[in-house]
Amino acid sequence: MTYRDLRKIFHSNPQAYDSEYAARFNSPQTRKIGFDVSGSPAFFVMTPEIYQAELAAARLDKELYQLCLSLPGKAIESYQESNLIDEIVITNEIEGVQSTRREIGDALERLEKNDKHGRFHGLVQKYRMLSRREAIPILTCEDVRSIYDDLVLDEVIRGNPNNAPDGTLFREGPVSVCDASGISIHQGVEPESKIVRSLQTALDLLNNTDIEPLARISLFHFLFGYIHPFYDGNGRTNRFISSYVLSTKFEPLVGFKLSRTIKQHIQQYYKGYTVCEHPLNKGDLTPFVMAFSDIIVSAMESMRDSLSELRAMLQQGEELVERVFAPDETIRKVGFILVTAALFAFEGITMKELTSALDASRQTVYKRLAPFKERGVLIVRNVGRRTYYRMDLDALERIANE
Repeated sequence: MTYRDLRKIFHSNPQAYDSEYAARFNSPQTRKIGFDVSGSPAFFVMTPEIYQAELAAARLDKELYQLCLSLPGKAIESYQESNLIDEIVITNEIEGVQSTRREIGDALERLEKNDKHGRFHGLVQKYRMLSRREAIPILTCEDVRSIYDDLVLDEVIRGNPNNAPDGTLFREGPVSVCDASGISIHQGVEPESKIVRSLQTALDLLNNTDIEPLARISLFHFLFGYIHPFYDGNGRTNRFISSYVLSTKFEPLVGFKLSRTIKQHIQQYYKGYTVCEHPLNKGDLTPFVMAFSDIIVSAMESMRDSLSELRAMLQQGEELVERVFAPDETIRKVGFILVTAALFAFEGITMKELTSALDASRQTVYKRLAPFKERGVLIVRNVGRRTYYRMDLDALERIANE
């Protein structure tokens, strides 16, 4: 039976409204949150649909793990970096912050050189920590403020200095969330003392291992948005925290698909907030937990399907290389690397990466690239000061079939 939100029950069957609310609120499957949402004590019900989402996520996690094992380490590393770049671009885009893949790629390059100058340094550094499984404390309100400062504070100040936090940790004044027409649709929690109490409750839920992973990530995501602790940067901070926790509970790659999937399901995402914030829904956060759990499962399915397709294409590309360059094992090895770069990397592979992968000098690598250039299957692209190399897969297939 489909779980109906209480607002719909109120309008369709008002006689059943109070009894249905009481049944949900007092159910053994219900967990009370610990503060009010829109004037009612907040709670959620662990429905069969949420259990199914948890089981699906566990199954998909195993599939992703096996896929990662079946692919070359360099392929996964390149794929992860490409998705990291996309995730940052899209999380910015959702908030109306303009950034390009090139800008984020440049920030990654500066990060490798320990250069802290330039835009998006903190954002890139934090997402890089996900890929490296580095621990990020997220137990207290001070931890959240530290993440915010590293992640978006510079960009917030760049956009409008008045939007910087003016309280001890968070905002001191009121804030409204408006729709596209500028109409206020939500007032953030205030004053700051209440923000601190409410956010600490949300953090305690996020770290409560008695609650299933998708449910507590979803709960926290809603509560953070509802509390709205900052004037600006809430969305990016919230998505990063959700991505971080996902990357610790599942394959780290999953954390780099969340913003894209939210954007693809943006109406479902916003509807979850609208439904659960309505006073007639009486604090029942189950609809959002169900919606956000589905979004996470969709992100994992998308990642699984993408990696499965790329693995098949990699196998096909390697077979084409063997057909075209069969006599020379050394050349075939270079070909495999170029195919991997074409399928998994953001731009391709650099000369520095090629010399490292082949354990050869630049001159030797240039010689080994020559046959691919002569056959017209080598793509060379200059981006800024870097030159990237990758296989032209269409040309390779055409030659192999001649």
